[in-house]
Amino acid sequence: MIKAIIDNIKGLYSLLVGLSITGRFFFSPQKTVHYPRQVVDPEILSSYRGPLELVPGEKDPAQSRCICCQMCVRACPGHCLTVTKEAGSKAPAAYLYDFTYCCLCAACVESCPTGAIRFSHKVYLVADSRQALHLDLLADLKVRASAAPASESAAAEQTGT
Repeated sequence: MIKAIIDNIKGLYSLLVGLSITGRFFFSPQKTVHYPRQVVDPEILSSYRGPLELVPGEKDPAQSRCICCQMCVRACPGHCLTVTKEAGSKAPAAYLYDFTYCCLCAACVESCPTGAIRFSHKVYLVADSRQALHLDLLADLKVRASAAPASESAAAEQTGT
């Protein structure tokens, strides 16, 4: 009898805790972004997990830090990564990523010993087919590396340096 009363009190306490959390967020300001009239704040994007991207190397931004150890491939539960090694080199010949199978669990990012992959902050990724979400991360890295000097010089012109 006493055990039933204690269980009812614990259940009531749990209900009150849940209602207090719901009430707190019910009266807080709205967090929905009405795109395209509004854009997402950069501080919110810092914690956003978009599709994976390769981290550029320190010496050459067009080269990846990847050493083809295959740890990311083994750690991925969705089997969405394919890394092929270049003959006679540690650099990858191909780094393919199937975003349709990715569950964004970060197992591959955490398992990489060199920190060669990370989540991007691409919130506006749109595709009209599944094939468009099969990404070549090496090609993307080269595009970002070629676009980086142009954006740096444009920023320097705006600041007047």
